[in-house]
This record gives sequence, structure tokens and C-alpha cells, in this order.
Amino acid sequence: MPITTLLDVACPVIRLTGDIDMQVCYALIDEMKLLHDYYQFRTIELQIDSPGGSADALHHIVLSMRDWSKGNGRVLRTVALNQACSAAAMLLSFGTVGHRHAMATSRLLYHPIRSVFTQHTVQTVSQLRMMSRNLEEWDGKFLDMLSEHACAAGKDRAAYRRMLKRLFQKEKFINAEQAKALSLIDVVV
Repeated sequence: MPITTLLDVACPVIRLTGDIDMQVCYALIDEMKLLHDYYQFRTIELQIDSPGGSADALHHIVLSMRDWSKGNGRVLRTVALNQACSAAAMLLSFGTVGHRHAMATSRLLYHPIRSVFTQHTVQTVSQLRMMSRNLEEWDGKFLDMLSEHACAAGKDRAAYRRMLKRLFQKEKFINAEQAKALSLIDVVV
């Protein structure tokens, strides 16, 4: 199972490994709700070691954890262990600002939204155009959400969004120090 929970009196830890799909999305949200609503934890640590996953799953997780990422009496401490790529890197950055960590040896990869074609599928030109428009819309939506969340108060959000867009288009791994300099994480462990 890609989600494991370690209960600690001070702060429970949810460890997310493997691909992030809708099944993992629902399990993660359910686990966070259980830890908050039933066990009354105000701080949860989410450890991430994942190659990424579905944009739909990421979108649902991000919308479901708004109270956590905004810090409304709750803290979601995110920690990149080995790698956080694609949807996992975005999830890392959507943790509560001030509590987003990455190990010094972590590899992080941010890139535009992608679509995976199943083998032997046939696409018409109009289907591909529609898919292209949808991918561009998702890219814009995630860039807007991330720049709103991660841009420090008093900074130029439009300039920060442009910088994030350039980073995404490079599609190359960055280390924890680089992510901290870009305000995608807060602490290098």
C-alpha cells in the first residue's frame, strides 16, 4: 500500500510512496480527516517519496487540504524523502507555508501537466486539440494555485508565476537548496 501511517503522540506521520492516483488520493484524504476529526491532531507530517501521478488526483487532494495548506489552526508538515516528482513535488509545495521540508539529498521535479496515452489508442486531430487545450488550462490552474500559495506576502505574484512557469518548462531535477531559493519549500533537512 502506498500510504502508511505512524501514530506518534506529538505528531502522526503519513508516508506516501509510489504513484499518486485517485485511490491513493481518497486514502490520503480519509487518513488526514481521521487524524484531525477523530484523533484531534492539529499537526500532521506527510512524508513523500513518489514519482508523481495523476493531475486529477493532485487537484482533488489540493482542494481537500485547503485548511491545512492555509494553516487555519492546522499544520501540514510536508517532507520530501528521496524524490518528489511531478504531482508529488506539487503536493510537497502545497504543505503549510513555513513547514515544507526536503532532505538535502532529495530530488525534486516540477513540470507541465502531462497526459499518458494507453497503448493502441486512436486519437483524432480534434481530440488531440481538445486535449492540448485541457492541458494548457490545467497548467494555468496549477501555476495560479501554486503562485498564490507559495508567493511571499509583498512579492510580485505575476513575476513569481512567470518564474515558476520557466522552471516547469525546463523539466529538470532541482535539489532542496534550489527549491528553497524558489520558495517551493521552507527548510532543508
